[in-house]
Amino acid sequence: MTRFATLTRSLIAATALMAPLALPASADTFPERDVTIVLPFPPGGGTDQVMRVIAAEASQQMGHQLIVENRPGAGGSIAAMYVKNAEADGYTLFFGNASTHAINPYLMNITYDPVADFAPVTEIMLFPHVLVVPGDSEIQTLDDLLAAAAGRPGGLSFATQGLGSGGQLLGEQLRLATGANMVAVPFQGGGPALLETSTGRVDFMFSGYGPTRSFVNDGTLRVIAVTGSERLPFLPDVPSLGELGYPQVNKEFWFAVFAPAGTPEDVVTTLSGIFAQAVATPAVQEVLDANAATARVGDPAALADLVARDLAEMEVLTREAGIAAN
Repeated sequence: MTRFATLTRSLIAATALMAPLALPASADTFPERDVTIVLPFPPGGGTDQVMRVIAAEASQQMGHQLIVENRPGAGGSIAAMYVKNAEADGYTLFFGNASTHAINPYLMNITYDPVADFAPVTEIMLFPHVLVVPGDSEIQTLDDLLAAAAGRPGGLSFATQGLGSGGQLLGEQLRLATGANMVAVPFQGGGPALLETSTGRVDFMFSGYGPTRSFVNDGTLRVIAVTGSERLPFLPDVPSLGELGYPQVNKEFWFAVFAPAGTPEDVVTTLSGIFAQAVATPAVQEVLDANAATARVGDPAALADLVARDLAEMEVLTREAGIAAN
């Protein structure tokens, strides 16, 4: 046997041994090692707390760790780009949200495509928003608020937590839906916006319920409506904007899991099932309740539809409300 023939046979044998390592991940064996989920937020917040409990439950199911990695900054773009550029094998995931996948594309100069660069896995949760007024305000209902907007020469002011925030988008949806005389007052974050509303220097605002809870409990803020079509289980006496005749005031702030585009479909399906089972556990339900969040899981197709629908709605809202990047 010539030296060349011997070398050729050795290379063929080596390639055959290495071939299984080059195959994409398969749902039959996935996962074979730890999985990392990247969050676009710093540690310690409510979203981080929820995902860490989900990760603990998912790790038990997988037999491998689901590692939570925080990469905050640039409105979520740092984390999104990191996952976009990761191997499409299911081992690096992104905990995206309505901002990273539907709002920021219209308000920021992002360098990723929320549709083309990611494979939807499953929605996880959403944070219902509430419409609050100062605790000593004469406004008791949505009708009162609209009457006040019509009756005061300057109309009403509503606080926002900044560009692209729930306070801004829902406030503009309400203004457009009702035609009421309302003007946005932007603040640098939710804390200052809530404080100024609670003292009466601003007339009302929309906020996630979690941050308002202490103000509501001490009587400095009052909830007069909740977003969506149904009442919230922890606020059963507060009407929804849907039942009050304004179903279009419904911008949702959801959180969901995404993989890099090109991740094998069977791996995505496996991941979707793992997260669904984890979210259904009592431990996760407890931390969701503590953070005033609502569980909502679904298959990858449902999440893809959600992203597409939100992008279309944001295109209309930003145009009609005149919302643009600073």
